[in-house]
Amino acid sequence: MGKIKIEDLKKIKESTKVTGEIRPSDDKAIKVVVHLGTCGVASGAQPVLDAMVKVIGEKKLDIPVGQSGCIGICDREPIVTVLKKGEAPVRYGKVTPEVVGQIIESHLINGKPLKEYLLANVAVK
Repeated sequence: MGKIKIEDLKKIKESTKVTGEIRPSDDKAIKVVVHLGTCGVASGAQPVLDAMVKVIGEKKLDIPVGQSGCIGICDREPIVTVLKKGEAPVRYGKVTPEVVGQIIESHLINGKPLKEYLLANVAVK
């Protein structure tokens, strides 16, 4: 086996790059990600994920819900990210199962981010 060149590593990096937005190849215009790193799970992210899936299902919304790991701001867990094509990711912190319905109604259905739970690094119109 030969040595790996820098160019090869750059190609691998680009092909496996995880972005904070919806890829052009995705067939959905919006998706939700619940962060389930160890810190998220310890803070209650699993019930948040369960509530998100349940409420989206009850409202018959065609919005995929995925999961991801820690994004490095553990003191804000549980964190939920809303991704819309062509827009910056919107992240919510300290989300509880009770807040999930508000996020879905305000942001996913009506297009208005729920400001009370937004993380500070997010620019909202």
